[in-house]
Amino acid sequence: MHRIPPGDRHRPPSATDFLIASRQSEMLSLEAFLGMGRLVVAISNLVHALQRERGASNLYLGAHGRRHADRLLALSADVDAQQARFDAALATLDHAGGMIGASRLFSRLAYCVHTLSELPQVREQVRAQKLTPEEAVRCYSELVRGLLAVVFEAAENAADPAISRTLVAMFNFMQGKELAGQERAAGCAGFARGELDNVLSERLLHLLEAQERCFQIFESFADEQALALWRGVQGAPAVAELERLRRLACTAAQRDQSRVDESLSDRWFELTTERIDAMKSVEDYLESRLHSQCAGKLAEARDGLARHQSLIESVLAEEAEPRDSYIVFCGTQGATGEPDSYHSEGVSPRLGRSIIELVQLQSQRLQAMYDELNAARTALEERKLMERAKVLLMKHRKLTEEQAYRLLRQMAMNQSRRLVDVARAVVSMQDVWE
Repeated sequence: MHRIPPGDRHRPPSATDFLIASRQSEMLSLEAFLGMGRLVVAISNLVHALQRERGASNLYLGAHGRRHADRLLALSADVDAQQARFDAALATLDHAGGMIGASRLFSRLAYCVHTLSELPQVREQVRAQKLTPEEAVRCYSELVRGLLAVVFEAAENAADPAISRTLVAMFNFMQGKELAGQERAAGCAGFARGELDNVLSERLLHLLEAQERCFQIFESFADEQALALWRGVQGAPAVAELERLRRLACTAAQRDQSRVDESLSDRWFELTTERIDAMKSVEDYLESRLHSQCAGKLAEARDGLARHQSLIESVLAEEAEPRDSYIVFCGTQGATGEPDSYHSEGVSPRLGRSIIELVQLQSQRLQAMYDELNAARTALEERKLMERAKVLLMKHRKLTEEQAYRLLRQMAMNQSRRLVDVARAVVSMQDVWE
């Protein structure tokens, strides 16, 4: 850390003190975020394991416990292994809160730890067949929802534009993959019990549409390599067969053919799992990208801090009286639109100009970073608006999540407005709703 030398404790703070402090603050934030990146990787792997266990649970419940018990047991063991890695990542997290928004982050983590502690009870109820497939999906999905909220928090609080873009891409891809996992679980239950009704069809259609929205945002923020991997997933041979089963599931009730062959549940599970496992490769790439970006930005910050310190020390060393106090007054533009000149007292022109150049460069760099962050944060803010609007409609109009979204979409179409603008209008009426 840069501190005033012992002999200068009583001198006024200088501009150089705060230039160094600015760089140090940036470096400390990146150091904390590097640990956050490791936690995001652990969350990704735990979510993937929970999604697989959820699908197997619905196969087991849909078949009334007659099949899939061994598969469910093996996937539960995988969840336990990933949860142990998640706990290890939590143990290395900076509990002092070195990140922006650390309070909200730790609150999210407290919720995750609590809900994960209830997982053994959920498993007991599944094995005793005391839950319906829909209830089991809600239990597992609530666990996943809490974990994804941590990733959302990380994306919202990232201070570097490149890291923020990767996290926004990653969060939306993980959310889309979670919706694909819910699709797998819902289809497993319907096929395993040999009946596909209108409720299931509507649920699957909603999940397909919601996935598409998430993947569109992902594509807006992902780099070319991530997009290439995603195109590979979409073009896989198994996707065509999965589409046929999707059409069967979404139209069976409309064609008065709600009864289906129960053995199709195994094929549905295999195809959806193959697709979701392939999606995990995209997620893994985004994780490695996030880690390399965090490490690279941290190295840049350390190098920048060292350059600042070296430059300031070399300029001070050339001054006849380097410990004299000085004041520098500066601005960005004068009345004519030209950059203001600097004014100094008790400092040589060379030292004053060197300091003002450093101040201006740091300010310009931080402003450029802030401008780049706006696009990523806008996407996150729009997502929050959509979720809040749906919650209000679900609470006060007694709608399901699918119905709430459908109502928002219909309102947007009727008013020829963007969906997010309609959501904003609904949220703005919260006091009236209450």
